[in-house]
Amino acid sequence: MRAPSPSELAEHLKAPPGSKERFGASAEAVQDTARLVAAAAAAWDKETIAAFQDQEKVHAKVWGKLIAIASSTNLDSLKEFVLPASYTALYALVVMKPQELEAAIAEDLFNVQLLSSRVILDWTKAYRMRGTGIEQEIPLTLVLMDDLPEGRYQALLEQLRGVADDFHAELLEGKGGVRQSGLKADQRREVAKQIEDEISFATSEVILDAPEELRVRFAIHSPEDLILGTLAQFTGFFQLLEDKTPWMFWRKYGRLYCLKIAHDFNVSDSRAERYQLKKRIRSAKEKCADEVDGFDAIADEILQTYMK
Repeated sequence: MRAPSPSELAEHLKAPPGSKERFGASAEAVQDTARLVAAAAAAWDKETIAAFQDQEKVHAKVWGKLIAIASSTNLDSLKEFVLPASYTALYALVVMKPQELEAAIAEDLFNVQLLSSRVILDWTKAYRMRGTGIEQEIPLTLVLMDDLPEGRYQALLEQLRGVADDFHAELLEGKGGVRQSGLKADQRREVAKQIEDEISFATSEVILDAPEELRVRFAIHSPEDLILGTLAQFTGFFQLLEDKTPWMFWRKYGRLYCLKIAHDFNVSDSRAERYQLKKRIRSAKEKCADEVDGFDAIADEILQTYMK
């Protein structure tokens, strides 16, 4: 697609900022806008992009999500459905895995009359919790108007557990409910396995084709070595593989970098360490903001999908 000039793209965004039709009045129109934005991002220099975003009130995160919509093939499998005219809803579909899309189609998600980003994200979250022992978590706060004696307090809990049992649910006492239990750790381990599969699929041939000297230097001979090794091994291996060409690591391997961090996040039992790993991705977002198109959207996807 020919890259539009700033004035041409501005003309395409006729609806005022904040309008529901800002990026198009239909899903097809939003995708057309996304393709124009992606073409502009590939052709314009960063000063032109920044000036356009400022003048047209298009946030850098929105810009990145539109690029992600244009780059994804997920929406190709949904052409038979009427999709919402919302870039946030389309982006929620873009970050779904192929098996999740297949399951969503099988479960008639796309026949929901008011399909929105919230509906899609809620369905995806529930789907990812299947098989972990948690199908849905409902945070509730019970407010006691008077202090209860220990016996009365325990009687109240037993009655509440009885009600929960009727709905095949489990009542957990304490801050955060399930988040304080071993179930949450089990869920993180399941997520870590998903990430391992994705990293293995993406790196097996790359490692095989890498120079032997480089593999020996970083002790990387298989995807498992990358997954279980240190972040320094991971970044060093891929940076030297690209001969330290400026920003090439982030453009080619930015998603893998985020996945490696997400894996370490999910296998860690330390809340402090998990906090620092989230900070690493946010720091990478700031570093790459003006240099690597689409990295912002990738980082947000990993944070939202694997590091909640």
